Amino acid sequence: MFDIVVAADLDWGIGKANGLPWPKLRGDLQHFKRITQAASEGQRNAVVMGRKTWESKEVAGRPLPSRLNVVVSRGELAVPAGVVVVHSLDEALSVGDAETIFVVGGAGLIRAAIERPDLRFVYLTRIDQRFDCDVRMPDLDARGFVRDAWDGEREAEDFEVRYRIERLRPPPGT
Repeated sequence: MFDIVVAADLDWGIGKANGLPWPKLRGDLQHFKRITQAASEGQRNAVVMGRKTWESKEVAGRPLPSRLNVVVSRGELAVPAGVVVVHSLDEALSVGDAETIFVVGGAGLIRAAIERPDLRFVYLTRIDQRFDCDVRMPDLDARGFVRDAWDGEREAEDFEVRYRIERLRPPPGT
């Protein structure tokens, strides 16, 4: 089992020019860190990202602390010690040294991940605006994903950008 953590605008846009198109949303960043770092004592979680996400403005080739960083790349990639490079989502999800695995982007990995029967939850930050994104993910509402009430759900606003953090479950029977 694994989860996805992603933020998307009203058109399911998730990126522009190899970065996030909206300002850094303090509440969303805190949510991302809390969700992906929360592991039992003596354990750690894994964050799985594609090469472009690894090289994005936000990550910039620096490992996210306190998590096993797994980068999916078709080619060879020089990474710091402790970062794992694999060549497929299947390989990434087989990483044995993680309590929970979180796919965090980009769009290709998210597209592949939402089709898998072992997807447990999507932690979605719904950005209540449209941005001129050049990278989009599939519309989860149209695919039948359903809201799953949990104690981390909240609405917030940072830098005049309203957003809601939700947890979704895949449609029944997938």
